Amino acid sequence: MLPNTMWLNKAVEDELKKQREITGITPNVAARIAFFKSIEAGFIYDKSQQIQLNGTLKLDKVTWLGMTQLATELLLKQRYPDFTDKELWAAWAFHISSGLAEKA
Repeated sequence: MLPNTMWLNKAVEDELKKQREITGITPNVAARIAFFKSIEAGFIYDKSQQIQLNGTLKLDKVTWLGMTQLATELLLKQRYPDFTDKELWAAWAFHISSGLAEKA
């Protein structure tokens, strides 16, 4: 499934850090919220979209996903059954970006 160490796009990381300054919510928790917000909104990742996973906030999967790890991986695998592990990671990153863009 998802790799043990993951990171995001630099712009997404910057947005997560900005949100931490405003709300006090840590980037990993904000990423979880954004992921599920994107899933709920019905966002579908098209793997022809390229994403630069060039961020510097490299965290292990357990830290990024916490208690949502199983649910996150199952949702990704259900929505993208033919994706490789690397493609699932890109989908996860895109879902976070999409969730951050969603307005409340």
